[in-house]
Amino acid sequence: MTHISTPLSRRAFLAATGLAAAGGSALLAGCSDTLTPGAKSSDAGSASPASTAVPTDKKITLVVADADDTTMTPGLLAAFREKYPNITFKRQYTGWDDYLKSINTTMSADSAPDIAQFVSGMNNLVKGRLLLDVGAYGKAYGWTGKFPGLDQITFSADGKTAGTGALYGVPGGLSFEGVYYNKAKVKKLGLTVPPATVAELEEMFAKAKAAGETALVEGNLDGGLNHPFNVLLSVYLKPEDREAWAFGHKGAKITGPEAVKAATTLKRWVDKGYVTPKVNGTSDNDATAAFAEGKGVFRISGNWAAAAVAKGLGDNAGLFNMPPSARGGSVRTTGAGVYYCVSSKSKNPAAAAAFLDFCATKQASAVTAKAGFMAPDASSMPQQSGLLGDVLTSWQGIVKDSGLQPFVQNASTPTMPDTVTTQLQLLAGGKVTPEKFLAALQADFDQFHS
Repeated sequence: MTHISTPLSRRAFLAATGLAAAGGSALLAGCSDTLTPGAKSSDAGSASPASTAVPTDKKITLVVADADDTTMTPGLLAAFREKYPNITFKRQYTGWDDYLKSINTTMSADSAPDIAQFVSGMNNLVKGRLLLDVGAYGKAYGWTGKFPGLDQITFSADGKTAGTGALYGVPGGLSFEGVYYNKAKVKKLGLTVPPATVAELEEMFAKAKAAGETALVEGNLDGGLNHPFNVLLSVYLKPEDREAWAFGHKGAKITGPEAVKAATTLKRWVDKGYVTPKVNGTSDNDATAAFAEGKGVFRISGNWAAAAVAKGLGDNAGLFNMPPSARGGSVRTTGAGVYYCVSSKSKNPAAAAAFLDFCATKQASAVTAKAGFMAPDASSMPQQSGLLGDVLTSWQGIVKDSGLQPFVQNASTPTMPDTVTTQLQLLAGGKVTPEKFLAALQADFDQFHS
């Protein structure tokens, strides 16, 4: 995010600051199995051996395409070059929307970049063998022991099903979504956080609105309402049903009563005026900026926004996990990562794979943490205070409950991100019912997975 952004860096693929050094390695080990079922089989994709030797006797240039609007990607590239000064990077940064529109064409060209940020829809490239199956490198480097979240970038041979098959990349930084809040306004309103249930959170929204505040700051011009929608799905759907749908398992459904409850809750929040007025005309980035400037009381987004919120609100910035539906229930939320994949056309795959492996090192962890993400090597991340300390505490709660769930728009079909955005705009605009909203998502899913 994700950033998580619409979308991914923001909307979907982005990021947690992570576990403190004390006890972090044990929790990370738990991540590898409990948060990423299927990750252990993902490094079996390539049978041929791969070398971990990085050429140091010649100058190498690696072209990197990404839409990461944080400091993480450029920071990782710079840190890697300190270790391998003979390797130079040519970064091709593209804004999120343009990246989504162009990356499949970019990776299909003869001049495809060596490394690219993987986003939803690029699984189309798997069938054409335009992405490198890095399973052999995964075995050689031991990536299943280093990276949680590998199931989200593991695909069947036709690219239609995630969580099974061959491995096509690794996460540079991981993400999760939570509820930001303005501490000064929460105190002024007499609210006690965190709420124990979703119903209690909604009661807080009502009190905020009654006091003349925007209760929930969101922007849906580029589909940013997917943040509350995704976390509500995490709350109400059974984890196995959520993963089956997000990973494209044939026969999976998102039209049942639990999903209807999630969509109905979101629509009620909009209809009652809890959400930013004219939400369909506000971008996700602008919503983050507005909240950071002190507008509104709550915002549901990913921890990729933590740096901006902390800079704007300072000591008044706080974050807690989305509460469960019932008091005392397990914590569940949505998250993913900023993933990097390698082009099958790369002339320097060993160097590219070395960069992917570098993302799990202690040196990389410092870069990733500074950008507001959870590093794969969470045990080496620095202690955090303030808002980033809240992010740390929230992440530990998610790991404890094995509560990380995939974004519905990221793995099911290549067109799902656009479908989700369009349908969320129709839902927020009162043009479709929750049932028709979900039926449209299911139709997209069925068309691709039939």
